[in-house]
Amino acid sequence: MTKPYRGWTLSIRPSWWSRQVMRLRRTSITTMCVTAMVLAVVAAACAERAAPQETVESLRAASPTLRNKAQLRIAVRNNAPLMSYWDPKTGELSGFEIEIAKAIASDLGYSQDRIEWVTATTVPDRLAALQANRADLVVANLSMTKERDELVDFAGPYLLVPQAIMVRRDRTRRPETIADLRASNMRICTGIGSTSEKALVAKGITPEPVDTATICLDGLKSGRYDAASFDLSVLAGFLTMGDAGILEILPIAIADFSERIGIAVPNGDAALRDLAAYFLYRWQKGPPSVNPWLGAYDRTIGPYLDRKYRSQPLVDDPPVLADFDSKAPQG
Repeated sequence: MTKPYRGWTLSIRPSWWSRQVMRLRRTSITTMCVTAMVLAVVAAACAERAAPQETVESLRAASPTLRNKAQLRIAVRNNAPLMSYWDPKTGELSGFEIEIAKAIASDLGYSQDRIEWVTATTVPDRLAALQANRADLVVANLSMTKERDELVDFAGPYLLVPQAIMVRRDRTRRPETIADLRASNMRICTGIGSTSEKALVAKGITPEPVDTATICLDGLKSGRYDAASFDLSVLAGFLTMGDAGILEILPIAIADFSERIGIAVPNGDAALRDLAAYFLYRWQKGPPSVNPWLGAYDRTIGPYLDRKYRSQPLVDDPPVLADFDSKAPQG
């Protein structure tokens, strides 16, 4: 810009510093605008992704296992006091797992008279019940392992308990350590194909696997076996049976981990797996006074276990559904 002054023509231009400031200002404004646009796009995408799309009803409709299913077939044990036991006097099933199974069935829309109980006493039986389409769910002390995850899908865990060891109180030589359990004359009973069997073998202990836990119990009472090893909930159930006062649980850590016991569903039925996981998660996030898990625990195994186990385990990968999670506090 030019301006006459007393015969002279002066050229008035912005200084170099002024030009730099103006350039930086323009660049900053452009950058902020672009950044704001990018953030707006990202926020919109995240909002769309976070919005729950599925519902309980949409998952029910998507489950091939539940499609046109009038009766829900649930595989359970019938020989585990406190957990899943058939009383020959009353002809009724009772226990922690039975109550969990009934609550899951109810949330799926099945009343108790529409449940068909399928007996599956051994681990191979429980897996085969799903693979052979004899059951729709398994709630029967089935630990969630990588190997089994290849055969079935799991929701849970619904129980975390350590593996333990049980012996007769009147034994003249009590095992005190893992080394004692490795002795060649130590006869230790456990379930065939169970995680308990694998844990014993991993510790260098040679167990005698059998089909059912009651064989171990009877063998302990008769003296056929020196010890029995199962998860703590199974052994606690032994202490409620008849003359089981002659038995005791020893504080020996058999495994370096707790058993993660879950609900098994047919392999590939992601919708049913998500439904079971969602219901377990919803119980946990709801008021304790109406939590089916906590009520079942207190009525069954709770009085026989340490109080530290009175906490529903965190559920693996619960789905986000519009029915509940979109309104519930997260975390």
